Amino acid sequence: MKKAGKIILIVIAVILVLQGVAIAWMYFARRVKPNTVLSLRIEGEIPEQGPQDSFRDLLAGPTTTVTDITEAIDRARTDPHITGLEVRVSETTMNMAKIQEIRDRIHAFNHSGKFSVGYLEFATDRSYYLASACQTVFLLPTSELYVRGLMASTTFLRGTFDKLGIYPDFFHIGEYKNASNTFTEKKYTAAHREATQALLDDWYHEFLRGVAASRDLKTEDVEKTIAAGPFNSAAAPATHLVDRVAYWDEVRKFVEQKNHGHDRRINLHTYLNKTGVDSGTRVAVIYATGTILPGRSGDSPLGDEMMGSDTIAEQFRRAREDHAVKAVILRVDSPGGAAFASEVIRHELELTKQTKPVVVSMSDVAASGGYWIAMSANRIVAQPGTITGSIGVLTGKFNILGLYEKLGLSKDFIATTENSTLDYPFQKFKPAQRELVMRDMRAIYTDFLQGVAAGRHMKVEDVDRIAQGRVWTGERAKQLGLVDELGGLHTAIARARELAKIPADEKVSLLSLPPRRSLLDRLLDFSGDNDAFDGTLSPRAWLRNLESLARYPVWAILPGVPEVQ
Repeated sequence: MKKAGKIILIVIAVILVLQGVAIAWMYFARRVKPNTVLSLRIEGEIPEQGPQDSFRDLLAGPTTTVTDITEAIDRARTDPHITGLEVRVSETTMNMAKIQEIRDRIHAFNHSGKFSVGYLEFATDRSYYLASACQTVFLLPTSELYVRGLMASTTFLRGTFDKLGIYPDFFHIGEYKNASNTFTEKKYTAAHREATQALLDDWYHEFLRGVAASRDLKTEDVEKTIAAGPFNSAAAPATHLVDRVAYWDEVRKFVEQKNHGHDRRINLHTYLNKTGVDSGTRVAVIYATGTILPGRSGDSPLGDEMMGSDTIAEQFRRAREDHAVKAVILRVDSPGGAAFASEVIRHELELTKQTKPVVVSMSDVAASGGYWIAMSANRIVAQPGTITGSIGVLTGKFNILGLYEKLGLSKDFIATTENSTLDYPFQKFKPAQRELVMRDMRAIYTDFLQGVAAGRHMKVEDVDRIAQGRVWTGERAKQLGLVDELGGLHTAIARARELAKIPADEKVSLLSLPPRRSLLDRLLDFSGDNDAFDGTLSPRAWLRNLESLARYPVWAILPGVPEVQ
């Protein structure tokens, strides 16, 4: 054990030396050469924040976040040494709002008088929508412009549960609160279909308008073209959706010509490291991502993000106590979660708002509990394609007695009270229990309505009319009063500056919270020298969380977001 401790200390010492060398190198090399092109590669899922586990970055390289991309493009927009932008787009799993976030910054870059080039090896609706924001769009020869419109689908599990002998005993408040429909139904209900159709129609119209504006075409012409798709690369230029077909080396030569003969590029992370703003005035950005649960944030054993109410509350307290922080932005990308955990976070936002302004910036999803934690902010900013609303609650449990019987197992129990079996997973809710749970759900739904009414300066009855568990796009949510303004994180930063009365010419730095844990911190965890390590991210800890889900009486969650293709 002593030998292992010495090895860890040696590794820590080496890391400290390397970090010192890296800082010194960055100090002397912190300069971007003239006539440089910012080169981006966008593919796969782009998260809102990087992993807290620095070992992952050490093994796979630095994680690229949405903020990294938009911040780099925005710095390049005003950087006299950056002359252009090239964006190589592969297939991405980002949803509408994140793509719009990046498109907005590319459009702002275009308006600076600099050039932008997008390159697609294979163009799907998502990847094309992103690349189309560039002034010039190239497509690989012998490929496809595989745009053909959007569709939404939902997987329903009721038939499987019936075969397994599992009964989903769920109920909800709100006609459109369809989160549990995936468990209780075999196809869309009328309300579920109506809400999903409206969501898909809004997204498609935003897609068409965005492409039309970027390509200087009429929306109706783009709609006709998309309806006739997909197209092979030979036919693609005739659609006016792309400019040329070319291989990557040919695109590089085109960029070099646009860059006055200079073949000089800089990648995203190198550029961010060279151009960071160092200012005493700060705006804190708290990243609230994943399903909302009590405790600490982290990843589930399956890799899903979990937002711990303790972690986010701690970040609000940290921002409140930091005198250099003049405003706070809550960046939300969450389908909701446990209602009481959502309230813990909202309360901390309310306390913070008493001392400094709080602006919410909504990413792909800010619905149900994700909207609950946002409703009390000074201002709410969302992208047109953000899934928002779903003001409603649900609860339930799975009765797995039938499954046990199929397996030849049996259960028996002894209880002290009638309600001791409330979350017992081997029987349905009894009528009296159902009424008890419905009473609690009605109380929490009322709290939700009143919280929205207070935060959005509306009447409770008006909130109820647009609530009922209904999901809206950010564009419709603005029309209904649930959102103040359409835009991304940069719009939220601008509003935070205004509310905090930060002079327009004063530079500010962004403080990202929760902060990334360095490799040194991780090594200290393993060496036992860091008392802050509580093991909450271990599989065993998350299994305990999962086992306790049935004990959370009411949920404000939206797991039924349709899969869009």
